[in-house]
Amino acid sequence: MSNKRAQNLQPLVTGEAKFSGESENLSTFLYAYPVVSPEAKGKLITVDFSPILALPGVVGHFVASDIPGQNAIGAIRRVEEPLLAFDTVEYIGQPVGVVLATDAETARKAARLVHVLVAVQEPILSLDQAIDKKCFYEAPLTVTSGNLEEGFINAYGVLEGTFESHAQEHAYIETQRAFAMKGEHGVGVKIHCGTQAVTDIQEVVALLLGLPVNKVEVDVDRVGGAFGGKERGGTMWAGIAALGLYMSGKSCAVILDRSDDFAWTGKRHPYKSNYRVGYNAKGVITAFEVDMYANGGFYEDFTVAIMERAVLGICGPYFLANARITGYCCQTNLPANTAFRGFGAPQATLVMEAIIAGIAQNLGLPVMEIQQRNFIHDGQKTPYDMVLEEVAIPQIYETLMTDCDYPSLRSACDAFNRSHRYTKRGIGIVPVKYGIGFTATFLNQGNALVYVYSDGSISVSHGGIDMGQGLYTKVEMIVAETLGVSEDSVHCESTNTKRIGCVASTAASTGTDLNGEAARMACLQIRTELEKAAAKFLSEKFHLAEAPNYIEFKDGMWWDVRMASEKQTFASLASYCYFNRCNLGAQAHYATPGLSYDILKGKGTPFSYFTNGVCLAEVEVNTLTGTYALTQVHLRHEGGNILDYEIDRGQVVGGFMQGLGFVTTEDIQYSPQGKSLATSFSTYKVPLISDFPPVMDVNLVPSKDKVAGVLGSKGVGEPPLIYGVSVFNALRDAVEAVSDHTKSAGLLHPATAQRVLEAIEGQKA
Repeated sequence: MSNKRAQNLQPLVTGEAKFSGESENLSTFLYAYPVVSPEAKGKLITVDFSPILALPGVVGHFVASDIPGQNAIGAIRRVEEPLLAFDTVEYIGQPVGVVLATDAETARKAARLVHVLVAVQEPILSLDQAIDKKCFYEAPLTVTSGNLEEGFINAYGVLEGTFESHAQEHAYIETQRAFAMKGEHGVGVKIHCGTQAVTDIQEVVALLLGLPVNKVEVDVDRVGGAFGGKERGGTMWAGIAALGLYMSGKSCAVILDRSDDFAWTGKRHPYKSNYRVGYNAKGVITAFEVDMYANGGFYEDFTVAIMERAVLGICGPYFLANARITGYCCQTNLPANTAFRGFGAPQATLVMEAIIAGIAQNLGLPVMEIQQRNFIHDGQKTPYDMVLEEVAIPQIYETLMTDCDYPSLRSACDAFNRSHRYTKRGIGIVPVKYGIGFTATFLNQGNALVYVYSDGSISVSHGGIDMGQGLYTKVEMIVAETLGVSEDSVHCESTNTKRIGCVASTAASTGTDLNGEAARMACLQIRTELEKAAAKFLSEKFHLAEAPNYIEFKDGMWWDVRMASEKQTFASLASYCYFNRCNLGAQAHYATPGLSYDILKGKGTPFSYFTNGVCLAEVEVNTLTGTYALTQVHLRHEGGNILDYEIDRGQVVGGFMQGLGFVTTEDIQYSPQGKSLATSFSTYKVPLISDFPPVMDVNLVPSKDKVAGVLGSKGVGEPPLIYGVSVFNALRDAVEAVSDHTKSAGLLHPATAQRVLEAIEGQKA
């Protein structure tokens, strides 16, 4: 472990690290808490604050009509979503007013005592209801390739079916929160909050308060987990805190209670996909037709963008010569579902792997053969017309099969199943090909500001948010390598809109690519100044002809290759630059090159490169109870030029475990009225340390692709979650072992013990 990584990890491990609001003197703050709709749909009649007016500690309240600017916080179109509902309510938990109190507990209790009267109307809650009533945000997204009709004509067999995946809670450690205070010299507003998107909050708060954007400062030191839930999720609460400051003139905090955070915030989108697929006698797909429906909740948020990713990503590592992929974004009366690690790809992968398994079942062939026969190869096109090069999946797949001795593993699994009546094992494999980047091309940009001080220490500001993924450490490593100094001399400042403006969210596995590359570009500007100054110094001291291109930097030292024995410290050169009026500060902007995608045509190059990997999981299932255990995992993840092996491995393992939860135990149920029944970790089961397999064989595979991220590295945040699908595939295999693989499992998502048992009973029927 590097010293820098250890330094950055220590305060997190010891609890000394400060998160949003923990550095403030909150004794001077008021606390705001939302009053929310008790109904999923209806006309808002009254919001009656009279029951709390005499309550000790309550100092004020406000509603939509008190907002001085525009009551608009929509993600894509601001006016689409109000901060505070004022005429109609569209989901249970929608804010209709706000209570201000002197402490957090009083604010929460008072908000629950406010009477909200709603003339109830019939809500739309399920995907089936939305589909039947054609409640869609906009026209469907469609991607096509080849000749679908001809593909079906040439098919040996046709597979038809439906696959549904449920929602998933982000389950971040730090609940939604925001802290608003007056800006410098009492002008404007300053926001500390947990967010992945400082620019979005800056713009929305300015709109709510009727201020120019430059009067709103957003500052984020670190975030206690996000997983997409704070890309848009933090904006509402920052807006409420800012309005609390405006209404009271005092600093104001919003900290959601865990149960309310569960109940009121958006989740991973539930999907329903109807598919019809043709295949030849060898299991190669000849025609691929799928209609995907996403439950977006009432407001659009990122639903269309997430469906775009699902439509583009359902092909995964497979070649689909003749395809029509259509995505429908459904509007329902639930909180707006939002970004989540994987951004539509996990839902799409589940569908694709169900299709692969179905073809294997129909032909009586092993699933892995169908997977391999359908792999895409160099020179072939995706359905969205992107020609692929440096396709790594076939090689990684073979490497994993060799490393884990798959034939022996499969043989042992089958032998176990023959000798055990009430316990069955299953093996599942999932290959992953994940495009890195935002599908909205304009978001693929980053900014950085770098200063070298006179003692040689270095300050870096950029637009990325560190939320546990090690972004700051990686950027510091990139800066250190570019300038040839120790990582210990580099420090990433908090992300602040006064220093860095107009930045994309830290999402889409682009945090290091965009911000690290911008920081590297700024360092290259500074390095040019340093080289010129160094050449001048040597000319003055040794009468050496000035030749900046001969200057080298490494390990905190610098020298001219013509007289390498005369090494000088980086710090001494920085001091020399200061006294000789050299510019050792630089700002740089990076825009990912080569991207273009036409969402209306469904064609283009939405990604600059792909991250690849393969995961194999084995499970053991009790056929009497449906309970199961994960016995072993073998995983190979391609990482490009790996900047920090342990950070990336941590992302891979953590992503796998989160994906494990998504496909197994994490199940969100709603009441008939549209109220979430999962409101705590007692009613929502995330994976525990006891769910970790006895064998966790994870290796990162370096690669040297021509096209990759900063310094040849590859994005690692989102793809690993999809490896969890291997466990679902393994459970399907174990269930089918009950009938000796003569029947399709019919396993439903998520594969809770109850659903596994139901699938087992279906095998016995």
